[in-house]
Amino acid sequence: MIRKLPPELVREIAAGEVVTGIADVVRELLENALDAGATRVQVELEDGGLSRIVVSDNGSGIPKDELPLAVEAHASSKLFDLTRITTLGFRGEGLYAIRQAGRLRITSRPPGQLGGATLEALGDSITLSEHPAPAGTRVEVVRLFEHLPARRQSLESPAQEARKVAHLLSRYLLHHPRLWLKLVVDGEEQLTHAGGSFSDAARLVWGSVTANRLLSLEFAQAPYRLSGLLSRPELSRPRRDRLFLAINGRPVEWPENLAKTLLEAYRELLPVGQYPVGVLNLELPPESVLVNTAPDKSRPRLLQPEPVLDFLARAVQGLLSAHPLARALPEPSPPFGPAPASGAFPKLRYLGVFRELYLLAEADDQLYVVDQHAAHERVIYEELVRRYREEAHVELAHPELLTLSVDEEMNYAERSGELEAAGLVLEPFGSGRYRVRTIPAFLAAHPNLVGEVAKGALRGPGFVEAWRTVLARLACLPAIKAGHPLSQVSAQALLDRLAACELPWVCPHGRPTALVLSELELARRFGRRGTRAVPVRKSE
Repeated sequence: MIRKLPPELVREIAAGEVVTGIADVVRELLENALDAGATRVQVELEDGGLSRIVVSDNGSGIPKDELPLAVEAHASSKLFDLTRITTLGFRGEGLYAIRQAGRLRITSRPPGQLGGATLEALGDSITLSEHPAPAGTRVEVVRLFEHLPARRQSLESPAQEARKVAHLLSRYLLHHPRLWLKLVVDGEEQLTHAGGSFSDAARLVWGSVTANRLLSLEFAQAPYRLSGLLSRPELSRPRRDRLFLAINGRPVEWPENLAKTLLEAYRELLPVGQYPVGVLNLELPPESVLVNTAPDKSRPRLLQPEPVLDFLARAVQGLLSAHPLARALPEPSPPFGPAPASGAFPKLRYLGVFRELYLLAEADDQLYVVDQHAAHERVIYEELVRRYREEAHVELAHPELLTLSVDEEMNYAERSGELEAAGLVLEPFGSGRYRVRTIPAFLAAHPNLVGEVAKGALRGPGFVEAWRTVLARLACLPAIKAGHPLSQVSAQALLDRLAACELPWVCPHGRPTALVLSELELARRFGRRGTRAVPVRKSE
């Protein structure tokens, strides 16, 4: 039997379409602030936002007599023509959905209004009071989904929800770098940006190493404009997770035709399967893009894509041609001929060296070609692993001061216990700044590497992989390089130490340390019918 859904269920469904989590609430309120012309926005979270969310701005505000209407369904001051959408929000659903999902309090005053007003709403209940207030708007949401237990249970831990908000704000900040923005989580500042350039925002979000390898892009050809940052070819990633696009100020997913055009502009400068890093703001005539194609408005459709694609190609090609660039190194391909060795690693007898890099050795009826740099890396890496597990940590007499990016700071909040177990103890020292108090013993002789090690341990999706990468990097630095001659005694000692490793077959970066060729394979390559009928020298 078909029946009309009860009003309370309709409201819950409407809320769920717009607000599925804490980051959705923050996005709706942040977009409202930007649409109101705000230049300063502060976001506060309690219990990761599960207990309270506050977004304050210095925008144009809401007149007190319009506050009750602002929280009604499909009530908006922004939409006049669906073919010319010039604001981030326009459907009039955000505040209404938040009202259905939690306790909502809005305090607002337009700059020209004498006194402000506060509206409090929960479901159908609304109260309005007048009082003095600063110009702008402050929205507070308390106990999101408190009356919807199933949806509240779907929320993640406070730390994960706060991380989502930090990533959301970082994304908007990259596209709106002139915005003064602050994120406060449980009373502690997690993100602070005083406003600046694209490079300033990239430096805050991605760190200086990445920001310094990005090229500034400004290109305009009426009626289009493109601005932002794109990486030099040597900075690339296997995913588009650090390649962001906004169309008319709205962060969106990349339309595939635009992404393809961007990659084609790089041509041979990028290996296959690699993507540049960057943030681009594309400005188009409002009537040339259809925004209202998905509930979250993140997948717009270009109504006349060809001129936009041509414009993008010219802009990116012009940027790249204006700089001396070298392409990124391709991924190593599997070698032909000798194969990476596997199985039990034998005791090798040194025979000689080729090109002052490859050690030639034998074991039983097999010839081994050992990369002296990769082998030494493996030996040093396993020694570092042993030392950080067994040796006591060292307290620094003069703590190292670090400035962490947003991602690094959020990772620290999750990994502090694992960092401490590894010997790295960090102490908060102001907004985004930390002091390194203790370090693993093996770092005591290399104080100049403390900062690099600490920041390296805060990268990547998890501590284990990040720490392995850090140790691999440390192992690479002192390892014997190509062209460094080894005496017969030193070469044999390196082969012996490699054989004693737990995982001797690969360096810590995953490259093989040794290739092996059997005598039978050599006979076949030389067209012999079989191996020589001579006794085989057994390894000791």
